[in-house]
Amino acid sequence: MHRRNAAERSICTYKNHVLAGLATCDPAFLISEWDRILSQATLTLNLLQSSRVNPKLSAHAYIFGNFDFNWTPLAPPGTKAVMHKKSNTR
Repeated sequence: MHRRNAAERSICTYKNHVLAGLATCDPAFLISEWDRILSQATLTLNLLQSSRVNPKLSAHAYIFGNFDFNWTPLAPPGTKAVMHKKSNTR
């Protein structure tokens, strides 16, 4: 039964998480670039999911330690960014 199988449930959760991320993308984001947001989708899903071994920790914290949000700030995937370069570096 697919509802009881933990692997199939995890795959379904991952698919839904990626699709939700794609739904929040900027309209100018090319859908052919969907593979560029998979690493962020994996990271955010592991930050949200609790570890099965130690439920007090996230899955990411259990494997890699605490996540430093100051070192790697997160934004919604596909967010449009405007950069201002100095005129001598354009």
